[in-house]
Amino acid sequence: MSKTPENSPLDLLIVGAGPAGLAAGCAAQDAGLRFLIVERAGLVQSLVEHPQQIRYFSPADELAIGGVPFPMAGGHKPTREDALAYYRAVAASRRLPLATWEEVTDVRRDADGLFHVRSVRRVAQEGETAERTTRFLLVCSGTFPNPRRLDVPGGDLPKVLLKLDDPTPFFGRDVLVYGGGNSAATAGMTLAEAGANVTVAMRRAPSDFQSHLRPFIVRDLKIMAEEKRLRLISDVRVSRVEPSCVELVHAEYGKDPEPEAGLFYLPNDFVFALIGQTADVRLFAHLGVPLAHDGLPEYDEKTAETAVPGLYVAGSLSRANIILESRRRAVEIVAEIVERLRQSRDVVK
Repeated sequence: MSKTPENSPLDLLIVGAGPAGLAAGCAAQDAGLRFLIVERAGLVQSLVEHPQQIRYFSPADELAIGGVPFPMAGGHKPTREDALAYYRAVAASRRLPLATWEEVTDVRRDADGLFHVRSVRRVAQEGETAERTTRFLLVCSGTFPNPRRLDVPGGDLPKVLLKLDDPTPFFGRDVLVYGGGNSAATAGMTLAEAGANVTVAMRRAPSDFQSHLRPFIVRDLKIMAEEKRLRLISDVRVSRVEPSCVELVHAEYGKDPEPEAGLFYLPNDFVFALIGQTADVRLFAHLGVPLAHDGLPEYDEKTAETAVPGLYVAGSLSRANIILESRRRAVEIVAEIVERLRQSRDVVK
């Protein structure tokens, strides 16, 4: 791309500095775009929110971005700390333009199709606002700041936790991990490896939950269950949490007129309710982007562009549940943006 004056609009503004946002930034840099990555918290905050000591079930080469090799064998499964160090190194070596701890609060699109993006700084010059103009906008922000709460009697007890930071304090305690996705399965295995007495309760039936998990997570979860390193139950839901136990019900009895049908109890010290997150879709509301039944923005499946021309989504907002899929889609989006910019500049010439 040709050089442009400093006060001219950006070619691309990326919201979110997770793996998808960084992958998009690397692709934009390679294409010579004028771009900026704005992140409401720190670099790869979505991974910072993952449990300490966790080992990812994605091979190292699936986490790599920007042509920067992961500093370990491709088939090796890195830890959270390995991944954080890697993405910091990519951002530093690439000198990606980043505005971290700065939250995008408003977006509007003018008659010329330019996006005016307002943000508020959260540290240093806290409360200070910035406004930038960009031709294209790619929103890669995740959903981790808004975990869903367990809406059952006792769901607000202090023993009910919505995220796992460090598994060490739960050594020797009876722990229930309740959810239906990769995060719940991985947290359950991490806790079991740290010495907790773990029951992983999946909301889906066995055939259903297995189709929602990565194959190697299913494999390792089954191995740990067969070796009795954890207990795995499926097709259940938590119906009540009490100080010393948790009440569950088999899904097949969920509508049974008998109130006690299908109920069973487990002794319990802690519950990890890992039942998903609620996305922050305020930016899409400002621009009038329709939302789907799951509360996430609607977009073209082929291009990832929303109903607002020039506005794209990637990462968790595009329902991509693994880093490999997220970063690959982000790079494809940037390639399309590069082509659209080339075509528009050819027309101007």
